[in-house]
Amino acid sequence: FLSSQDKNPDYLNFYLKYIRYISLYAETTVNEIYNDIRIFFRYLIMTKNEDAYKDFTIEMFKEIPIKDVTISMLEEVKPYMINEYLYFLRCTFNNSAKTRNRKLSSIKNFFKYMEKTNLLSFNPTIHVEFAKEGKRLPKHLTLLESKQLLSKTINTSSRNTIRDYAIECMFLNCCLRLSELVGINLTDIKFDEQTLKITGKGNKQRIIYLNDATSESIQEYLKVRPTLPKTNKDHNALFLSERKKRISRRNVQVITEKCLKKAFNDSKDKIHTHSLRHTGATLMHNENNANILIIQKILGHEQLSSTEIYTHVTNQKMKEIMNNCTISSILEKREASSNEEK
Repeated sequence: FLSSQDKNPDYLNFYLKYIRYISLYAETTVNEIYNDIRIFFRYLIMTKNEDAYKDFTIEMFKEIPIKDVTISMLEEVKPYMINEYLYFLRCTFNNSAKTRNRKLSSIKNFFKYMEKTNLLSFNPTIHVEFAKEGKRLPKHLTLLESKQLLSKTINTSSRNTIRDYAIECMFLNCCLRLSELVGINLTDIKFDEQTLKITGKGNKQRIIYLNDATSESIQEYLKVRPTLPKTNKDHNALFLSERKKRISRRNVQVITEKCLKKAFNDSKDKIHTHSLRHTGATLMHNENNANILIIQKILGHEQLSSTEIYTHVTNQKMKEIMNNCTISSILEKREASSNEEK
């Protein structure tokens, strides 16, 4: 968002800087919010100048400048216009209920800020309701698949094998977010106590315990990790790239994609770094019967409702078992077995 300031109204730049530096939103989150608001602003420009955009195309829409969206234009926004915008997102961009809700949340918070700072006299989004979303179970690997991923990762000839193994091991065993993993410093780890300090969303910190396998994977990596002078700004970073810099999020995503491809070819193309976080939490709950409150602390969730998705995974598993254990299915299996014996 910082590189686009000259293309934005001043009040929008003030808002984005406020949520980034005062509210301490992650940079990626602010960029996402900026994109959501920019789409809404483009929609306002387009609807206000219908003749200029009568030959509408998505490519044309993406080029609409938003610099001239004035506060007086925002004052004219009514609740029905927000609903029409959401309908536009659904029909034109085929946005799911989840995506529409995220974009609505972005503009709701923006208008709330504008009203709170007296830049607007009214918040037109206040009574606009979110779309109902179906509960989606998070994608994850099974226990056997997790073991296969780690086995295939460590048994490769890549020069970064030990580092990559430690990364995948930490995702699966520590249930980390991508941003949390790349932000780990050497000083965050205490091997004598087997603990790891994690800095999560909003710079909130939590302590998690390392199991023996994860602790060993980190220690093996440290044997081959380049040592940087203290004058180097990344000298304290745990994971380094080949350029001896703190590893980037995109780099970790690429590493995980390659590891998954080695382990499963293309059969797990919808599994990504966040899926490994889900995998760790799901296995803790399903295989180890971990208490949901403990899982909440490990994941760093503020609300228990965010963690309860893993109980839905268990319920889904139970439902599948029950569906396959009806009286008719048992009788069918007995009859088949009896026929085989004859």
